[in-house]
Order: sequence, then C-alpha cells, then structure tokens
Amino acid sequence: MARPYSPTLLGYVLLGLLNQLPRSGYDVRLEMESTPTAHFSSSPGSIYPALQLLKKNGFIDSEVVHRSRLKPREVFHLTEKGRKALSAWLHKRLAVSDLRENLSELMLRFRFMEDTASDEETLRFLRDFRRKARTYASILKSQTRPQADSSRHFALSLQREISMVQMHIEWADQAMTAFESAKPDKP
Repeated sequence: MARPYSPTLLGYVLLGLLNQLPRSGYDVRLEMESTPTAHFSSSPGSIYPALQLLKKNGFIDSEVVHRSRLKPREVFHLTEKGRKALSAWLHKRLAVSDLRENLSELMLRFRFMEDTASDEETLRFLRDFRRKARTYASILKSQTRPQADSSRHFALSLQREISMVQMHIEWADQAMTAFESAKPDKP
C-alpha cells in the first residue's frame, strides 16, 4: 500500500501563499521572486509541477478565469484538506535541532501564521522558539569548550554560531514584545 502524499516544504509554501489569496502559477512565481520565499526556485519547472501534485492529492483546487485581452489562466485555491495540512504544519512542535537544520522553515511557518494562527498561538510559537534557541545556545557553549580551547578556527566558528543563535533569541524577544503590545488591554 502506497504511503499517503505529504507536501514538501515547497508544497507548504505554496499552501501558505494560496491561503493568503487565490493565485495563478504566474502570480505564485512573482511572489516567490520578490519576498523571503525567494530562496525557492521560481522557475515554472518547479512551481507548476508542485501545484499540480498538490491539486492531484486534493490539497488545492483551481478554476480557469477568463480576463479580457488576456489568455485564460488557472487560479489555484486551498481546499479544506489543504487548510488542515497547512494548519498542522504551522502548529508542528519545534525541536532544538530545527534551529540548526530548519531555521528557514521555521521563519516560513512564522510568516504564514499571520493568516491562520491567533496572536496567542503566535506567541506560543515565539516563546517555544526562544526556549529552543536558548537551549541550543547552552549546548553550544557547554559541549564544545574543550575543543574551542585547542583550535582558534574552531573557537571563532563556534562564536559565530553562538552569536547567530543569540540574534534569533533577540528577534524572538522583539517579536513577542510586538505581539504583546498589540493586545488590547483587559479590564
């Protein structure tokens, strides 16, 4: 029995973009070329097959829209199955290893929470992100000290990694402050 299809990271990005508003493949390409999703290929050879795979598996649907003076275009939108898959991806638990291996995915998840998660859910994500980043920084500081003492190159590369993690902690603090200050005062 074949395993059920699960979207790739590109698939989740497409679900996130289509959740914001229905788009044609061309509109998706333009968005991917001009936003933080630009590290994905915006070539038709990657976008259109990914859209068709999502459609084939019921995560998105489409309709052909006729516009005057333009050729008809296929506009994609999320199905209920697509919304559920996107929500599950956005609310997936964080791991310390995500800070090292999947940071860009975490930032994409944060970006797409705007349209699907409440402020409280976003704050929960940010708090967890900060907690995992602090844990990762502690691991880096404690487990590698003896090795750092023996190699200047290692020590400097380790310091860079610790500085990057510290920057992520500071970003999380700023983001949490922005969300907490936007909350209406409770009587």
